[in-house]
Amino acid sequence: MSADFSPEFQAFGGWIAAAAIQQQDLFNESVGPDPLQADLDARTLTGERGQLGGVSLLGSFSELDQTWLWGWANPGFGADAPAVAPTLAVREFGRQHGISEFTADSPDLSGFPQPAQAAITLAITAGAVLGGRGVWSTAINEGRGHVYLHVADEQLPLAGFDAIATPRLLMTAVSVFPSDHRQVVRGYFQNFGLPYDEEPDAIRATAPNGSVVLAAFDDLGRIGNVSVEPKV
Repeated sequence: MSADFSPEFQAFGGWIAAAAIQQQDLFNESVGPDPLQADLDARTLTGERGQLGGVSLLGSFSELDQTWLWGWANPGFGADAPAVAPTLAVREFGRQHGISEFTADSPDLSGFPQPAQAAITLAITAGAVLGGRGVWSTAINEGRGHVYLHVADEQLPLAGFDAIATPRLLMTAVSVFPSDHRQVVRGYFQNFGLPYDEEPDAIRATAPNGSVVLAAFDDLGRIGNVSVEPKV
């Protein structure tokens, strides 16, 4: 039987998923594909497009034993390291909300169908606790693992509500967190302060430009369709 994230992690992850995916997409577009050099002492990422600050070490994923290691539990850094201290808010959030993945020093992801993808999900969800602008990763140990850094540099853009992108974002989010599709939709609309009404088979929100976003659900509570209707 395949492993899965805890119900508490899934509830929080579903709530922030669509907005976090949108922000990560914008981060990837802004940073670009060029190589970057991380300096964890200075908390910077430097590349051809310039330098980014506000860099923190979330953790790392090992391809060898398929475990995640939080930065605060890494003996090479520790909780007091400049690049780690800001991420302790993730551990505290986990304690407050009973999210074991955020409190265990080294969550075992080996039972997941795709452990490496589970690590990405863990990193981006943790990044959402910290706010910021996105998560950057790179291979380490000759490709035997990846390190994940959270970037909070305010020169990077923040995503705003995008009606056109909404169907794609919601469908992608429920593929990552499928346990409660309504939770995913509610979380996305609330993230941008959109007023919405719930019906037995749909959630209807009003976008800032007056257009109506309708997420329709089937009898099992799964998203069947997401449509955007222009303002009349």
